[in-house]
Amino acid sequence: MTRQDAYAAATRTYLAGERVDMRELARELQISRNTLYRWTGGRERLLQDVIWELSEKAIAEIWAATSRRRGASRLREALRLYLDTVVASEPLHAFLRNETNAALRLLTARGPFQDRLVAEVGRLMRAEVDRGAWTPRGEVDALAYAVVRLIEGFVYNDAIVQRDTAVDEALVVIDLLLA
Repeated sequence: MTRQDAYAAATRTYLAGERVDMRELARELQISRNTLYRWTGGRERLLQDVIWELSEKAIAEIWAATSRRRGASRLREALRLYLDTVVASEPLHAFLRNETNAALRLLTARGPFQDRLVAEVGRLMRAEVDRGAWTPRGEVDALAYAVVRLIEGFVYNDAIVQRDTAVDEALVVIDLLLA
């Protein structure tokens, strides 16, 4: 067994909408819990890494799919598609439903998941700036952070109270930030 096997097993469990339990994961992998914790940094870090890896893959596919657009139009479309992906994610909804407090803390507080998402949104924004296709009205890192916090507020809060997420309303505010 390797570290990659641990991440693959945790990803399968997450995608099945099941709770990632470190004791069960160690048993499945036939390794000690100490080894599993050493490999993954613990349950919370493992969950953030698993969800980030899935998000990063989705973002890369979305960015490639929007390559015909430029500037704010491309950024808006990429963010819309990301929002649609998050809203449609059954494993994410299961995580939010079954472990609400942990899910919100891990996904919306500064840390391994949110920091990487903010950095990735900032990287995409800088790509459009570097192409000469977009001139931000403010500092890119601040705009990226605002967009991520906006997504969190509209998507996760609505998912928790089990009502339709306000993607269209979020996009109105994103348009204001990108204008």
